Amino acid sequence: MSTGPGSLHLDCQALQPELGVLVLPHLEEAARSLELAADFLSLAVIVDDLPGVTEPPAPWLHLVETRRGDRQGWSGVLFCAETHFLRLDLVGASLLPTPEIWDAVALPGEAGPEAATFRELPARRLLHHELLVARDLVRRNLAPAAIPRGVVESFAAAWAVTVDGRLHRLGLPGYTMAERRSTFSRHFSSAGVLLPGHWEIFQSLWDGAVTGWRDVLAVLRHLPGG
Repeated sequence: MSTGPGSLHLDCQALQPELGVLVLPHLEEAARSLELAADFLSLAVIVDDLPGVTEPPAPWLHLVETRRGDRQGWSGVLFCAETHFLRLDLVGASLLPTPEIWDAVALPGEAGPEAATFRELPARRLLHHELLVARDLVRRNLAPAAIPRGVVESFAAAWAVTVDGRLHRLGLPGYTMAERRSTFSRHFSSAGVLLPGHWEIFQSLWDGAVTGWRDVLAVLRHLPGG
């Protein structure tokens, strides 16, 4: 399944084709909101099946610079687990939805099986977040090779705050301040106690007072474990 707003080709592939149908409109929304057609020639979301995994692993992004006709641009593939998009009852059930979930016929006035299973807001948040990171990468606003290996995880935790802060200021779907505070706390408190000054750094990341990757790297020195 694919679509092409402007010169940007979009695709979503999933083991359950119905899930791909549900994800694709939100991929289109994120591409349009973030104006990704200016940088990308194609974007695909691949929804993988990872049996036995209850906590979905972080999405993984693959970017390649490419050419289509006389236009130079980027192709991106975002790999995600099904559990990023589905609400599943894992008690006494397998990870995957049973065929009945997808094949059931909704009665008049009832929500369809997909509406009860597909998590729309988390899907929109994930796609906007990950694709804004992709845009940062292709526009050279983020330089992974310049991040020292010993602080990669800390840098990622801090950079994620800046990403969702930007989405919030733009009025676009993203992870909330409370969610980011929780992740920030879990990561940095594992190396020490978070003090008021550390939370001021968090706020500066969220509000956009600290923006560039060099500046984010610099503030890590003032955080536990940085």
